[in-house]
Amino acid sequence: MSQQALLDTLQIEIHQAALKSRRLILAPGNYGLDYLAAHMPELARIPVVKISNFVGEALDMAATEHFTEVLLVGHVGKLVKLAGGIMNTHSHEGDCRMELLAAAGIRENVSLECLKKILDCVTTEEALAFIDAEGKKEDVMEDIMKKIDFYLKKRAAGRLQIACIVYSNTYGLLGMTAKAEELLRRLL
Repeated sequence: MSQQALLDTLQIEIHQAALKSRRLILAPGNYGLDYLAAHMPELARIPVVKISNFVGEALDMAATEHFTEVLLVGHVGKLVKLAGGIMNTHSHEGDCRMELLAAAGIRENVSLECLKKILDCVTTEEALAFIDAEGKKEDVMEDIMKKIDFYLKKRAAGRLQIACIVYSNTYGLLGMTAKAEELLRRLL
């Protein structure tokens, strides 16, 4: 499918979800859907839309459809890009995953040796293993989540409440944006 065909399909799915609820869950792909099913089955009554790489467009569509609360759930390898303001997470739009993890590592006093290892990684799971070995995984992910929160709120521009949950296959839940727990309580 062309990109426009994918966006048109996404628009239809978000519109259909709006007919059922003012709350919405977005997941980039099947991994996010699987994580939700395994770890948050009580959210099954909230419409879930698979958005592929189109985080920014999906938020814009959700705002147009007058959703009040949106929860984004995804793997760190996809959503870490949001910490750099990249709202289309396809690799051809930008792939600065390791650089964003390293920048957070710098802010959280990760060693230079570890930072170099992060920059040589191919996957975020591999980079997280180095960060975890230094005992800095929680600090780095807290930093990443603050940046994700900033850019999601910037894109939402007050049109809806947005929260995000990031996980990894190895470490499980890695982080939530500031209002995620509060939003989860309301969604439940």
